[in-house]
Amino acid sequence: MTRAASAGDDHLTALDLPVSPSRTGHPGRRTVVGGLLALGATACSPGSGSDKPSKPDRADVSADQDGHSGARVMQVVAHPDDDLYFMNPELAQSIAANDQLISVYLNCGETGGVNKVPGSRTAPKPDVAAYAGARRQGLRQAYAYMATGKAKGPWKTEALTLPDGTQVELDTLDGHPGLQLVFLGIRQHTSYGSGPSQGLPELWADPSIVTSTLVSTGSPVRDSHKVTRDSVIAALAHLLDRYRPTLVRTMDPDPDMQVHDAAHRAHHDQPGYSDHPDHTATALFTLAALDRYQGPGQGRPYSVVSYRGYYNERWPQNLPEELVRAKADVLNVYGGSPGGCDFAAGCGDYDVGKDRSYGTGWLQRTSARRPAAPALHLDGEGRLTAFAVLGGRPALWRENAKGGGTWPEPVLFGADRLLPGLSASLTRDGRWQLFAQRIASLGPSPSQNTREIVTTEQRTANGPFGAWSGLGNPERDPDHGRRVGAPVVARDGDGQAVVFVRTWSKGIAMRRQQSEGRWSAWRDLGGAEVQEGLTAVTDALGRVHVLASGHDTVHHWTQGEPGGTFALSPTGLPAPADPPTATAGPDGTLTVVFREARTSRPLLGRLPGGEGTWRIEHPGLSARGYGPLAVLAHGDEILLAARNNNGTTSTATWRPGGKARWTTVPHPVAGTQVLASDAQNRPVLAHLSPDATLRISPASKESKR
Repeated sequence: MTRAASAGDDHLTALDLPVSPSRTGHPGRRTVVGGLLALGATACSPGSGSDKPSKPDRADVSADQDGHSGARVMQVVAHPDDDLYFMNPELAQSIAANDQLISVYLNCGETGGVNKVPGSRTAPKPDVAAYAGARRQGLRQAYAYMATGKAKGPWKTEALTLPDGTQVELDTLDGHPGLQLVFLGIRQHTSYGSGPSQGLPELWADPSIVTSTLVSTGSPVRDSHKVTRDSVIAALAHLLDRYRPTLVRTMDPDPDMQVHDAAHRAHHDQPGYSDHPDHTATALFTLAALDRYQGPGQGRPYSVVSYRGYYNERWPQNLPEELVRAKADVLNVYGGSPGGCDFAAGCGDYDVGKDRSYGTGWLQRTSARRPAAPALHLDGEGRLTAFAVLGGRPALWRENAKGGGTWPEPVLFGADRLLPGLSASLTRDGRWQLFAQRIASLGPSPSQNTREIVTTEQRTANGPFGAWSGLGNPERDPDHGRRVGAPVVARDGDGQAVVFVRTWSKGIAMRRQQSEGRWSAWRDLGGAEVQEGLTAVTDALGRVHVLASGHDTVHHWTQGEPGGTFALSPTGLPAPADPPTATAGPDGTLTVVFREARTSRPLLGRLPGGEGTWRIEHPGLSARGYGPLAVLAHGDEILLAARNNNGTTSTATWRPGGKARWTTVPHPVAGTQVLASDAQNRPVLAHLSPDATLRISPASKESKR
């Protein structure tokens, strides 16, 4: 954020099952995120450091070093504090779990060089080097606070030399060698106040541009270095190879369209879109570097999560107040105070402190660009089968035996450059059909930066998959096409696939497969503006329903008859915080679950027989947590799964007219979770973990909390 004038084993039991090679974790460090820290003197010395460049060899990332969890997380953001605003609470969860964590900051966020002190009558003189240094100090304070509960803490700062000779700053928290910050130091602006700038967006768009790093006050890096588009990609690729992350977090590469008018002020958005241009460029640089990344090693895959930026101010609050307060506490420590400061550049980004982060609209929400869960279904033989995207490729897991609860390692096959959010559906003759969104090209110009919807299917049941084929994009303009969302699929009453995506204009488009295998043209369903994250189900009569969260209600499109056209039908449901999830019961009742805006309280809407009037249910679930819910119709009961404040999952069973309570499944989640039933009709919960394993656990129907 910137205020630029001013962003394992082969066979494992189903009880607590990591389905992929995994190492045993260890107790983690405690994260302190509650309570307001008094900020009289929040300075922490960065330590002596060394000016001697360190060797660009790979870091020691063994899972049991210093009690680390086995997950290795690398975050790539544009400005100091982007991670605090847009990735927390998941950043704090990684620290609490004792994941190895490396945060990379591309530019200095120096803006005009004025470190404003709230309440001061006089503005300090501009000093871009000092302001950049103060923001780094603020980050050291914030990370020390999250790891130890104290802002003051010694750090080792050193110059790390990249293969091309460029030196960057590497900071390591004393006593926590797995917690590191890397500052590439690229200038945010090459002109301050007037004239064209040559920052990250310009570097991405024009390979001929040359800019430079900024030497920040207090940094062990003493010299400025040239920077080009290729050198930024090479630097990130080197850091990926050095740290070998199992989870990469970055910003949104394809932010939403946004109308800017009197009711929707531009604030810090780029023209026409809902995010800072530096965030977008950083995400694109990260994707380009990931093209060169071979993964964590020893055949292990990795996953990627992209986070929304200023999108968050455009949609309802989705975090409970306790998490909003915790984020604000961390940002207050980052903001710091000049009082008692013993660091030459300054002790924080002063304008952020004292709860001023509440006014941005970014604090109250955390959103993934593509809120993806693994696809988990029974195949034609009754074996549970899961699919997900790992390292840009489709991954498949299949139970070794029907209802046996043991799994082999995942198989990665076909395609590349897939984005999170793969959908799977079983044809009537028992063949899997997959749908995904793919980066078709990733170049500097709009015409070279394109996305497409792709599909593949098995030639025979449980046989090999055929070649991936393109379903195109409902948007003809390449720049608009980037904004299209991940596909979801349902099957008509005749067994044909119907695919839905969110469009550039925030509506929904669909494409239907014909009986002879050909596809219809893309068609816009018309109607409401919705969040990214659709859900689609087929009811007992063979009618397809698609639901999505709008600003004020959950929107519902449905067919009047199987195979018919779709129409928008009002639900009367209250304002949702996050994307909804739906399930259809054997009696035809449609159930949709979502979190209530602002409170994050789980709510449940039911449509008896799939038509008529929606009824809102308050199942007595006052669970902590945030993010999309998982739902499963299981006989006359509804099973729910929710992400908790600390990143674990809780499940519950609800019966009409009754109340439900949560029981916790104590494993961290990357992305979202999904529920399914195995061949013995036992409910199971699945999610990806930060170490890029698929974890499958029983979704207990006995809630004893």
